[in-house]
Amino acid sequence: MIRRLGTLAMVLACVALSACVSASSLGLATLGSSISAQKVDFVEIYGYADRAKLAYADEATIRTHYPKTLGVRSPGNSDIQYFIEQDDKLKIQFITIRGTANKKNLLEDLEIRILADLQIDIPVDSGFDKSTKAIFADVKPYLKKNYKTYVSGHSLGGAVAVLLAVYLIKDGYQVERIVTFGQPKFTTTAGVERIGTIPLIRVVDENDMIPMLPPVTSFRRNDKYEHVGPEVVLLDGTRYSYLSSHDAGRISIGELWRSMRFADLADHHMDNYLNRLSAKRDAAVEVPYDQREKYVSAKAANATGASP
Repeated sequence: MIRRLGTLAMVLACVALSACVSASSLGLATLGSSISAQKVDFVEIYGYADRAKLAYADEATIRTHYPKTLGVRSPGNSDIQYFIEQDDKLKIQFITIRGTANKKNLLEDLEIRILADLQIDIPVDSGFDKSTKAIFADVKPYLKKNYKTYVSGHSLGGAVAVLLAVYLIKDGYQVERIVTFGQPKFTTTAGVERIGTIPLIRVVDENDMIPMLPPVTSFRRNDKYEHVGPEVVLLDGTRYSYLSSHDAGRISIGELWRSMRFADLADHHMDNYLNRLSAKRDAAVEVPYDQREKYVSAKAANATGASP
């Protein structure tokens, strides 16, 4: 079953469908009414964000910033690029995956076809699955199973990063951390249940609409698009909110509609994420999710396209 996200008109039309709402109005109103007290290391997350930004650069620039880079590659016919670093002294390895290079057409490029991946036994978006398998096959000759592995990515590359980590874990690699930025959904409720607990942190800007996509459209009874893992929501200044995996899964496209006065595709840009994170490296203050709109700035202009 295919859903093409051609324009924001599709998003707005979806709001009218009852299948798009995964939590009641009362549930949304009371969601995240207290702080989690979950410790978030923004210095560590900033390091992943810096890598995710550099993944859009050319090979020479990547190697200048990260001299332990073994390769910068773009396997298959996709424009998704990744680079791998390895530190033999510390026995660690990093895989960082770039999203689509053409952010202007991001919504048009996001085509959803859910299929069953027999290798990892979850329903997944076919495009993400194809890119993941290409990177998995390409990166394996570089990897060492006795090294701790860290995976990150931005946008579509974030979705591929999570899927790649699932492949790696299944294949016996020591995946210590997965960090994604502005990642869209790539699986369904059934997929989330089968994946279970993985060392994932999803970082989203409160104004970034891409993590709300694809809409929570039901393919079959009780099986809808859903996010995996907890969510760190970046707000203005030092503020942020934290949602557990359970609460994050209840956020629907209805939330995007409710916050359209804030949403802006320009906030999907990695520079924006770096700026938001930079303000939180020395000190960060968690606020309840249901109070987050006090700490975001409304957008005067309509949502527009942005470069990586």
